[in-house]
Amino acid sequence: MIDYRTHLAALALQTAHLAARPIADPVLAAQRDHQVGAVQTASRTAQLGALVDHLFRHAGNDGAELALLERAAALWADGLRLYAAVERIRDDVQGALADPADPGAAAAFCAATRTLRGLAEEFQDKHADIATLTSDVRAMDHLPEHPRQADLRTDHWPWGDLFLARRTDAFARTMFAHANSPDELAFAFGVLSSSTANACGSAFHGQVVGGPRRAHRFRDRVASTTLGSWFAQSRPELRRCADIADRIRFGAGPEPELPQHLADLLQTVLDEVYDPALRPPGPDLHLGYRRLVRHLELLDRFEQPPAPTPLPLTLIAEIYGDPANPPAPITTPTTSTPPVGHGPGITPTTYSGYPTGGNPGQPTQTDNTVDAGEACGAFWLGVLAFLGFAVLLGGPCWEQWGSGKRCTYWDKYVAKNFETAFSPPALSQEERDELASQQQPLSTGQLGNAVVLRQLTELAAQLFEFQKGLWEALGKAKAYLTGSGLLYPDGKLGFPLYRQFLTVPEAAGWPHRPEPDPVRRFYRYPPTPLEYPVAQPNLLPPGAGPARLRVLLGAAATETWIDMISGVRGTANPDLDADRGVRHDCWATGGSINDNPVDVQLLGYQEM
Repeated sequence: MIDYRTHLAALALQTAHLAARPIADPVLAAQRDHQVGAVQTASRTAQLGALVDHLFRHAGNDGAELALLERAAALWADGLRLYAAVERIRDDVQGALADPADPGAAAAFCAATRTLRGLAEEFQDKHADIATLTSDVRAMDHLPEHPRQADLRTDHWPWGDLFLARRTDAFARTMFAHANSPDELAFAFGVLSSSTANACGSAFHGQVVGGPRRAHRFRDRVASTTLGSWFAQSRPELRRCADIADRIRFGAGPEPELPQHLADLLQTVLDEVYDPALRPPGPDLHLGYRRLVRHLELLDRFEQPPAPTPLPLTLIAEIYGDPANPPAPITTPTTSTPPVGHGPGITPTTYSGYPTGGNPGQPTQTDNTVDAGEACGAFWLGVLAFLGFAVLLGGPCWEQWGSGKRCTYWDKYVAKNFETAFSPPALSQEERDELASQQQPLSTGQLGNAVVLRQLTELAAQLFEFQKGLWEALGKAKAYLTGSGLLYPDGKLGFPLYRQFLTVPEAAGWPHRPEPDPVRRFYRYPPTPLEYPVAQPNLLPPGAGPARLRVLLGAAATETWIDMISGVRGTANPDLDADRGVRHDCWATGGSINDNPVDVQLLGYQEM
C-alpha cells in the first residue's frame, strides 16, 4: 500500500499521460477528453478516489494509529507551548539583567520566575504521559499483523487488506460502470489510479524492503513514508498534508462529511463485487472518511520550532569566562544525546548518524523503536528535572538575592545536585516553612543588588540550556515518531534508515520470510530465509530508484482505462500489495502461509 502523497503524485502523472496519449479513434479520443476534463473539473473528488484504499483502511481498522497520533499531537502542542513560554521568560530575565534600573525590570523579572514556577507545577506530571506514549509507540501495535500472515479467513480480514488482495480489477471496472455523472467519473478515475499505482508502487516497496507488506509490515511502512517524502520534494502541493485534507474535505460543518452520492456509489460497487459470505461486516464508509481527513490533518502538527535564541555575548563572557567555575549542567550522561546521534551545532537527533560526504552508512540498531524510544524518554527526564527545580527560582530566592546574597537553596539543590535530580527536591519541613514566607517581590533597588550575583547569570544560562534541551527533546520525539512510521521523514532522506528505501538493492532471491523480532530488527534488510516458491519482483533493476518508478507510475493507468472504455472485459485481478511480485494475480494459500513451500493458489476473476 503506497502512501497519500505517492497516490496523488500518481494521479497527476496518470492524468497527464492519458491526456497526451495519441488516440486515432475520434469517439475514444472524445471520451478521453471528457474523462480528463472531469478529473480536472472535479479534482477534489478525483483525489478522494485516489485515496480510496486509505479510506477503506481507516473504515476497517480499530483506529489505534489515529488515537496514538492524537495523543502524540497533544503532547507536542504542550511541548511547543512550554518552549514558547520559556523563550518569553528568557527574554524577560535577560532584559532585567541587562538593564536592572529600568522601572519595569524588577516586576518583569519576578513575573518571569513566577511563570516558570507555574510551568513547573503544570508540566511536572507530563513525564508519565510521555513514558506511556513512548511505550505504546515502541510496541508498534499501530501496525497490526497482516491477516494473510496470520492464516485468517477473508471474512476476518480488515477491509483495508481485503481491498488490496481481492477482486481489484473488478472493483475498478464496476466503479466505471456505475459512474453516471462527471463527478462520479472523476472519482472512478481516481479509484483506477489508486489501483494501478498500488500495483506498481507496492512492487517497488517489496524490492527495497526485501518482501511484501504482510511479511515486513514495519519496513514497508517506513518505505512508504520515505517514498512519499521523495515525491513531496518535487511537488510542493503535496508537502502539507493539511492542504491535502482540505482538498478532499466535503461538508460545511465542523466534521467532514463524505458526500452521500459517493457513499452510495461505493456501497453499490462493494455489494456487487464482494461476496457477502466471504467478506467482513461493513465497512463504515463515513467513519473511514472522517478518520482519513483527520489523519492527514494530524500529520502536519509536528513542526520543529526555531532553534533557541543564543545568549547575549556579554552573558556568555560572564558565564563561561572562568573555566574553573562553570555553570551546573542541565543534562548528564544519562540524558545527553548519544555522540553519534546529532549533527554539528544544535541539531535534533538522527540516531544512526548524521549524513556526511554523501555516504551516510548503514542503518543501525539505534534506528529501532526500542533503543530510539529509550533515548527519547531519557532525554525528557533532563527537561523535566529542570522543571522540578523551578520551584526554587521564584519567591524562595528573592529575599536573599534582594540583599545581595547568594540563594542558599540554589547552592544546595541546583548547583550541587542538579546533575542527578529527576524529581522535585525533598525539602525539610523547616525549609518549606522558610520558603513559604519568602514571597515579597523584588524592588528596583533590590534587583540592582541581585544582578551582581553569579547565580542570576547562571539562571540565564540554565534557562538557555533548558530551552535548548527542550528543543532537542522535541527533535528526538519527532525522530522517534518518524522512525516508527507514524510521520513522513521530510528532510531526512539522507539518513541511513530512510535512504535504504530509495535504491533497489542487489538480491539473491525474493521474498524473505518475516524477522523473528521485527520491532528490534526492521531497520535492516531481512537476512531471513527465502519464502518458497520464490517470486520475481523485477519491477526495476538493482540501483534504480523513485525516478524510474515515477515513469512507470505515469503510464500505469492509460491502457487499462482504454480497455475499460472500449468494453474489453477484465480477465485478472492484480494483487495490489504485489505480494508475490509485480503483476501477480490475487491469490490464496492452500494451507498455511508458514508452509514450505507456500501453496500459492491463483484466484479466478470471479473468485474471492
